[in-house]
Amino acid sequence: MTARSQRVALVTGAGSGICAEVARGLAGRNMRLVLLDKDPEAVHRVADELGDRLACDPLVVDVTDARALESALTSLPDDCRPEVLVNGVGGDTRGRPLTELTEADLQTAVAHNLGSVFNATRLCAPAMITAGWGRIVNLASVAGRTYTRFSNAAYVAAKAGVIGFTKQCAFELAPHGITVNAVAHGVIGTERIRGAWQDKPAQWTADRVSHIPAGRFGTVAEAAGIVCHLCDEDSGYTTGTVIDVNGGLHI
Repeated sequence: MTARSQRVALVTGAGSGICAEVARGLAGRNMRLVLLDKDPEAVHRVADELGDRLACDPLVVDVTDARALESALTSLPDDCRPEVLVNGVGGDTRGRPLTELTEADLQTAVAHNLGSVFNATRLCAPAMITAGWGRIVNLASVAGRTYTRFSNAAYVAAKAGVIGFTKQCAFELAPHGITVNAVAHGVIGTERIRGAWQDKPAQWTADRVSHIPAGRFGTVAEAAGIVCHLCDEDSGYTTGTVIDVNGGLHI
């Protein structure tokens, strides 16, 4: 343990879904939390729930705005600088064929899913290097491991980039006591995913679920659990990995 009595963890996208559950799990592991989300109402709701587990007030920032993100993170006081980083922003539920995508779609997917991970990691890594300890977990996707029936090629490209970035960072940061891993989730039953699917025909949903060997969506708790483990003290010899949480969708 460092000179601090508790680790500090920064969780991006902490206002809802998997990352809100990750924040709860890390709080339960005696970490102090820095919550970041672009939705002020959502992130303050989670902050109110966690109460005295917070290291500082929530950061209301759009992570695709690199300057705003840098300003927010560099302004953190020394005792709130994270030794744990969970890059959780991302996603794209638009199932569109390649021929309907534009260059703007690719740019948006990269900014949202990869650029945010790149910028948060490069900004947080120096303090971890100084501390000689760190945990970084990037939320990738089964889409970045193979292909997708649920989204589109721009999203697949961005998430594949997250996996490549994870491996390079793991190589560079391992000598400093910092682990960097990715979790590639399959279909998780978050409110966002269920909302995107609720207007689809029943057969459309049944067809997609039928391709999941487990025969169901994953739960938010199942999605968050492995992320929290990779943030913990006893995961120090696991780095550069991509852990699949997908009910057998990709084996």
